[in-house]
Amino acid sequence: MSNSKSIPKKNNSKKKADASRDLKIYPIRIDDDKLNSDSDKYPISSPVHLHLIVGRVKSGKSVLLNNLYLSERFFGKDYKTKILISSTAFNDAVNKYLLDDFDFVFEEFSEDLLRELLEIIKQDEGNGRFLIIFDDIINSGQNFKRAGQTDLLTKLITTYRHIGNKDFEGKLAIAMAVQYFKYLNPIARNNASAYYIMGHFPESEVKKMSEALSIFGRTDDGFQQIYNHSRKEPFDFLYLSVEHLEARRNHDELLWDTDGFKFNNEPSSGELDDGEQSNRKSNKDNENQNAIDEKSEQA
Repeated sequence: MSNSKSIPKKNNSKKKADASRDLKIYPIRIDDDKLNSDSDKYPISSPVHLHLIVGRVKSGKSVLLNNLYLSERFFGKDYKTKILISSTAFNDAVNKYLLDDFDFVFEEFSEDLLRELLEIIKQDEGNGRFLIIFDDIINSGQNFKRAGQTDLLTKLITTYRHIGNKDFEGKLAIAMAVQYFKYLNPIARNNASAYYIMGHFPESEVKKMSEALSIFGRTDDGFQQIYNHSRKEPFDFLYLSVEHLEARRNHDELLWDTDGFKFNNEPSSGELDDGEQSNRKSNKDNENQNAIDEKSEQA
């Protein structure tokens, strides 16, 4: 007599779903007033945002910041309190109007300063928004790393949308200006509302951007084509809206959206247009300077 036990056969027949069950995913109802971001400013970002601005010296970053945060055409009247943290705040003549308009200006960044500012925001009553601009305080990335722990600036980047008091969220907007794309860690990149790519960069630097930002153009090559087409005039910039999933030359000319490119991907004559020729020349001119700067950082 065998002691082996018979193994029951699996029933491979699939059960039919109960047609009467409701399996749809429904959106959560949220009180928009508490989110404090009710202003429609399309195609630019909503007032509660994280702007990442990348550009070398004399690329137009300061001019952009003046326009975005002083002019009523953009965000000039959207903030109750404006704060500038910049090591060169008093050395750049272009900053004159920022210094006149902003409520607080600091030349040095520290976690203690940031902690104090956040406490002020949390204690502030009402729905008045705050703006903090971090201008060139990030260099080799050390402000994002601290003994294996997440530093306060990184924590802020991930939670800024929810900063507020007991009655209102969305009381803080951030603009962060850096000279190199590599200075922005993945956490900052993943939480950005929009990018401003200012001035010209070597092909190697554009390639780094394309690897991280190929959501615009769908491929690395697609992003590089968008970048090239955004360069026509000396101070053109590439505006990448994560919020709206659009790429624009300045704020005006739509270059790409989720429907695809808004320009011919390749010049019909097989030659580069004037803007792309200028870009290639500027890239070559910048390669040596870029290498010199990177060697200086390592020294």
